[in-house]
Amino acid sequence: MKQVLLPKRHRGIVLLQAMILMIMLFLIAIASFNMGRQNTIIAGNMQHKAEVLTAANQAVEKVISTTTFIDSPSAALPGNTVSYDVNGDGTNDITVKLNPKPCVKKAQIIKNAELDITNSNDMACALGENNPTGMGMEGVRTGNSLCANSIWEITAVAEDEATGGQVEVTTGVGVRISADSAGNTTNICP
Repeated sequence: MKQVLLPKRHRGIVLLQAMILMIMLFLIAIASFNMGRQNTIIAGNMQHKAEVLTAANQAVEKVISTTTFIDSPSAALPGNTVSYDVNGDGTNDITVKLNPKPCVKKAQIIKNAELDITNSNDMACALGENNPTGMGMEGVRTGNSLCANSIWEITAVAEDEATGGQVEVTTGVGVRISADSAGNTTNICP
């Protein structure tokens, strides 16, 4: 085999090219690692946000599953807070507070003429013990029934203890209440 001699200035060029290529590959690997790490952090943050949002929605569902918020809005949740252990380690991860307390956005007395007497719920409104004739306090016929349709606003603020992230969920719920409850000004939203 014949040996090819290169001029002196061409010797070592392959080594230099290999080093440059290695440095470029190293930089690409570092950039890929950082992008993967950032994507993992973003996915984790999205999961935390979803868990906090779910906790807030669960608290709202807990409130509207009973009528306690109608009778006593301040006692809708015991202590006005509820805590959740998301990862099952025995410590509460998310705390949800009702802030402000549930309140009535709108209440409208139902007229007797609007009731369907064949419906048992409507019959209870028309045939209440206090005012079976629909007469007002002064003895004047008002046409009002003993019930009102109301729209309640329930706001839950959930906070993740680990990240400090907060989510606020505001839900409106329609409830038929007594006409007396509809006139209770302490339950009306500010």
